[in-house]
Amino acid sequence: MNPDTLFKLEEQTEIQFHEIVDYMKNGTDAKNPQAQGYANQQFRFAVGIVNDFFDKRLTNAKTTDEKKKYQNQQHHATRGRPEEVNEMKRIIQQIIEQSQLHDMPFPSIYLNLVDALFHETWGFGVVSVWLEQHREVGKCRLNGTEVWYKKPGERHRIHEQYRDIKEVYRLIDNLVLNDEGVVLSRDTPYAELQLYDGTRVVITIPPICRVPTIVFRRTTVALYTLNEQAKLKTIDSEAIPIYQMMARCGCKIVLSGEPGVGKTTFLLSTFAETHSDHITVAAENAFEMMLKARFLDRDITEFVGDDKTMVPVIFPRTLRQDPKIYMIGEIREVEAPMYKEAARNSTGFVGTTMHEYDSTNVPGTLARKEIRHVNGLNYRIALTDYASVIDFVLIMELDEDQTTIRNAEISEIRFDPLNLSVTSKRIMLFDEDTKIWLYDAEIDDQLLRRMKKKDRHAYAAGMKTLERLAEDRPIPKDRLSKSLSWGESSGRGD
Repeated sequence: MNPDTLFKLEEQTEIQFHEIVDYMKNGTDAKNPQAQGYANQQFRFAVGIVNDFFDKRLTNAKTTDEKKKYQNQQHHATRGRPEEVNEMKRIIQQIIEQSQLHDMPFPSIYLNLVDALFHETWGFGVVSVWLEQHREVGKCRLNGTEVWYKKPGERHRIHEQYRDIKEVYRLIDNLVLNDEGVVLSRDTPYAELQLYDGTRVVITIPPICRVPTIVFRRTTVALYTLNEQAKLKTIDSEAIPIYQMMARCGCKIVLSGEPGVGKTTFLLSTFAETHSDHITVAAENAFEMMLKARFLDRDITEFVGDDKTMVPVIFPRTLRQDPKIYMIGEIREVEAPMYKEAARNSTGFVGTTMHEYDSTNVPGTLARKEIRHVNGLNYRIALTDYASVIDFVLIMELDEDQTTIRNAEISEIRFDPLNLSVTSKRIMLFDEDTKIWLYDAEIDDQLLRRMKKKDRHAYAAGMKTLERLAEDRPIPKDRLSKSLSWGESSGRGD
């Protein structure tokens, strides 16, 4: 960019500043001007210079296409696309040089002046500390002006804070600006989107909440593999052949648990163990799994649908893809019947996630989700449909240390058509007292035959491992199963 087009410091209008409380919650050294953060008037003046330049650049755009180009650049930079981020930082560096701002103090949370000015204009502000400097932390909440997250070994707490609520709305505007797929208004005061690196963002604004709230969630694993999950203590390393058996022998699984317990990450790690030459279909109500982007060597078709299109429109289209594997997005409502139809129509692996901490309740919860969208559908019929297609439910939990995510249970779902009962039969259970995984090798004969037919090698390796572990560390009989009959609990369990 031609430096002559940049605006010199003396050309800026005078800006009035007000003394404000330092936004760093852990305190700063008042004697160090670089550590005074937003209380430093000079830095706020520099932010004004950068904002003024980009505002005038849009205003002075010669054509609509040129203005659109600038808007897209700013939008993609906020979402974190490297090319646009680097270009915006290059422009900011030119502004610094042209306006002689090299010695300008900046908030100590930022790495350098360019990063500070970028994040205070088109970046994330103080959330960038979590985003860029704490990659090991998977979740961050912006609640009003407060930035909350939990580093390993510490409690969930405020780490940074915005100067005022206007800065939060600036971030929200930047995130949704120029995105035709996101509508945020008083009538629709919520939105979900993704950053370029896959970080999921959920935005909620008044009037349905008192202050604007933004939740950021991202995966922290280096590789989507079972070996990586074993290193993280999510699973027992000895049990890897059991998970490989479920992935390769055409099992229909549901990963269930409360929010934030690694369900999607573990589902992707299990998917990685499926046959790589099999055609895969992914179906979601928003592109969240990013399956193709994460598995570039796979033949994957990704669909997105809603309650009006998921089953009547999307599902028939998926059948034309000749898929062997279905990956269904997290089941909120509309994905439930999609999972059911996929499981009915495929002999290959079908996986999804949902929010339910009791494996026995999973079929009933799915049935109720579908009933809410299908007038006149009988609960018992819906329960029968789901209980008869689910093979295994894997329960994910957060350990009492509030750091370790764990697959705490694998249960086979058994359906008895004579008395219409659903039984959750455990084949793996993590014992909280002894901190070890326990096993049981009894699986329904019909399911075993189907698994063996699909992949004899994976079946043999998985069952051999399960039988050995069940002999060494058996699940106590009183914890093996739990039954549900017409919505009532019976049998044994805990």
